[in-house]
Amino acid sequence: MMLRKQFARLAFVVVALLTVLAPAQLASAHAILLTSEPAPSAVLDQSPTEIVLFFNEFVDTVFGKVRILDSSGNDVQTVKPVRDASNKSIVRAPISKLEPGTYVVIWRVASADSHPVQGSFSFQIGNTSTDVSAISNGQVLERHGLASLFDVIRWVTYLGIVLLIGGIGLLQAVRTDRLSPRSILALMGGWAFAALGTLEGLIAYGPHISGYKIYEAVDLSLLSETLTTQYGKMQLARLVLLGIIGALIAVIQFRGTWWWKFGAWASLVGITLTLSLSGHPVATNPVALSVGLDMLHMLAVSLWVGPLLIIVYDRNMWLANDESTSAPSLRWFSHTASFAVPVIVVTGVIQAWLMMDGFGQILENRYGRTLIVKACLVIVLIALGGVSRVAMQQKRSGSLRQSMGIEVLFGIIILTITSALVAMPQKGTIEPAPLSSTIFQGQMIVELSLTSARVGQSEVHVVVARADGTFVQIESATARMSMPSRNIPNGPIVLSETGSNHFSGVTEFAYSGEWVVEILVKETASSTTLFKIAVDIKK
Repeated sequence: MMLRKQFARLAFVVVALLTVLAPAQLASAHAILLTSEPAPSAVLDQSPTEIVLFFNEFVDTVFGKVRILDSSGNDVQTVKPVRDASNKSIVRAPISKLEPGTYVVIWRVASADSHPVQGSFSFQIGNTSTDVSAISNGQVLERHGLASLFDVIRWVTYLGIVLLIGGIGLLQAVRTDRLSPRSILALMGGWAFAALGTLEGLIAYGPHISGYKIYEAVDLSLLSETLTTQYGKMQLARLVLLGIIGALIAVIQFRGTWWWKFGAWASLVGITLTLSLSGHPVATNPVALSVGLDMLHMLAVSLWVGPLLIIVYDRNMWLANDESTSAPSLRWFSHTASFAVPVIVVTGVIQAWLMMDGFGQILENRYGRTLIVKACLVIVLIALGGVSRVAMQQKRSGSLRQSMGIEVLFGIIILTITSALVAMPQKGTIEPAPLSSTIFQGQMIVELSLTSARVGQSEVHVVVARADGTFVQIESATARMSMPSRNIPNGPIVLSETGSNHFSGVTEFAYSGEWVVEILVKETASSTTLFKIAVDIKK
């Protein structure tokens, strides 16, 4: 009963903090580029004056960057983008005049959940076209060294916070004034890990989001800019709360007083809030529910795994024959774990459902597959916990030490997987997939481009020229599309001329599968050429 009251109080504190601090805006997974100006594969008569990016959620441009490369892969311009004054999901980057040719735009911003997001697209000025797909793919797929470093930083931070929360809960369960120096050292180690990981994250965030190499991470001039971001503010708040926890650990002999308990648990709940407000939960609808679930999940995991780590580390204290100290603490741990496990399972399942929009495509992306591995390991850990509980009830100290040691190993592995999951997009690679195809018919060539080859809305661009690259005068170009497999007849795609022999329009792909796009080019009143191409539309 007392344990349930403690969890109810923690839940109340979580809800109260969310009411004050949780973001009001709605969001989804990692930011996705919906479209751009110029549009992908667009053919322009003259140089644009700016690059405009339209995202599905608000993004952060503090460390944003827009690079323009020519057809040889050389940097032409690098611009710091800014958010639109009226819409935080729109990013603008003013650029200087560009000469005729084909260009690749490489963009990089931070999504709502503080993770770097980048992508690329190309556009053309004039009639000369060059294949730049290799340049675009090589730039976007590059993974900088700080991405791996941040996985380590997150693991260190999570391990420290788990030790702190679980350790304080365990040491409060001791009914004697005598505390083992080894257990105090483990608690202080958890505090040091949490503080070090947080400080490292604060320093490395700017270089990480900016896409710098590992050897450029020492640029401390980016720190002041980091403090203006949501991520930076949460790291700074966590350092302050860790300062309070450090002061309370220094006077841990007063852990039985109301002011010590209130200060410690309010600070620990606040620390879990800083984790949630700088990660995936703020990019998952509904935000307040997602943040609350994430906090309860983290608290429950810490109250289960944290004490386990300390008990195994200081086994002479907690697994000793002196039952006056060890037995009450182990009973507290057993009762806490039995209550924390269902909380972990329920909050974890609901949170995963919200993040992935259900489990229908859980096997289709890296996040879902990794989540399944984590779930399997948690099941093993629960089973090991059952073995340990039986050993404790039967007072088989040898079996208890062995099973709890294996539990610790699985707990550390799960923490490692969790730190990696935080950096993965929950819905896989779902950015609009552009499609570009060139069709020859006699002496004429047509280039068809779709901004997205996925179900939903897509911009259509049609460019007409002669096979030898010279300009051809045409009267008009029209387009239509059909889906034979579903007996969907030809429907018109409304095109308007946006440049010399360049026609654009918008269409809607209702289903995934093979569609047939037909383009009719009217060169003269008596001469019309039909171009036909099959396009594969993804979900």
